[in-house]
Amino acid sequence: MGMYKLVLVITAAAARAECVVKKQTHAFYYLWYGTPTTDGKWLHWDHAVLPHWTKTVRAQYKHLENYTHEPPTRLHAPFYPAAGPYSSSDPQLLDAHFSQLRDAGVDAAVLSWTGRPGGAVSDTQGVGTDAIVPLAIAAAKRAGIGAAIHLEPYEGRGAESVALDLAHLVTHDLYRLPRRPCGGHARLPVVYLYDAYHTPAKEWARLFCDDGDLSVRGTPHDVVVIATLLNRDEEALVEGGCFDGFYSYFATDGFTYGSTSAHWKLLAAWARKKNLWFSPSAGPGYNDTRIRPWNDIATRDRGKGAYYRKMLGAAVESGADLVSITSWNEWGEGTQIEPARAPADDVGDHMDYGANPDLYLDITREATARWRTRSQPDL
Repeated sequence: MGMYKLVLVITAAAARAECVVKKQTHAFYYLWYGTPTTDGKWLHWDHAVLPHWTKTVRAQYKHLENYTHEPPTRLHAPFYPAAGPYSSSDPQLLDAHFSQLRDAGVDAAVLSWTGRPGGAVSDTQGVGTDAIVPLAIAAAKRAGIGAAIHLEPYEGRGAESVALDLAHLVTHDLYRLPRRPCGGHARLPVVYLYDAYHTPAKEWARLFCDDGDLSVRGTPHDVVVIATLLNRDEEALVEGGCFDGFYSYFATDGFTYGSTSAHWKLLAAWARKKNLWFSPSAGPGYNDTRIRPWNDIATRDRGKGAYYRKMLGAAVESGADLVSITSWNEWGEGTQIEPARAPADDVGDHMDYGANPDLYLDITREATARWRTRSQPDL
């Protein structure tokens, strides 16, 4: 009996050891910015005002429809970047950004990818990012951090098109994680699949389940695939679609079930039970009213960093294996942690972070330092 107990103890200890993974912090990074000097025209900084999907609300803002902002004096964003409006194709800019992410304790930048060359593009402004991905990956490597992919939704996206996407994307040297947190799985390239809930689980099962007719499992195109989770009932999508994990993305606390920080401990517990990655997404605030003037209900004030500290704290305390940051530079939605400083002669009514343009880098650095000291919870 004593020997039996000893075997059980040793086996349990070995199982726990298999589940110990390095705590990870990822940041969503957008590659769709351009300037006349580098790209021949402004890209995204002049983002058009988007119409509402209902006739009633759309009519109220008809006078603003298709209005484009006028960089560099008036951007599509409520804040103004300390570096000024820039091109995502600028290698020096990429080097600076990824060095800042590294110094803030971020392990990987999750690069926005809007579709294959010649195919449908997901971006509302028609900007393709595929050509910039190799530049960004090279810059990330120089800075000593990883680069994962944020696969954006495009018209006609489904199992067959994503199979082609993955075949294209895995040719890059992408950041890798074990397929699942526990069990000694192979390390595979990491792909976050945005808006996965628009497609039924049975369609994703064709691609991500072992017995799917298009299955990438065990092939050179296999990946760690992490799906957006909005609502509690989408746990069925995550399991049924054979996803390896899920993330909340949205920076507005309370906007969805998944983005509500009070739910993150429950979601982390479910992820541990199912041996899935869970990445609660913390953001510094939200304000997209320059491109969606009808969406002020989603606005979350930054409170001079208090909101971000609360959200990061909730993510760290949740027990999740990953924390994602929304975002490094989604300026149009006001979720960026990139340094901001309004020009002295600002005529565009932009905001900044006050006396410290690096405020959100400092908060991130403090949080990631605490995060790394925490041990992995037992399954």
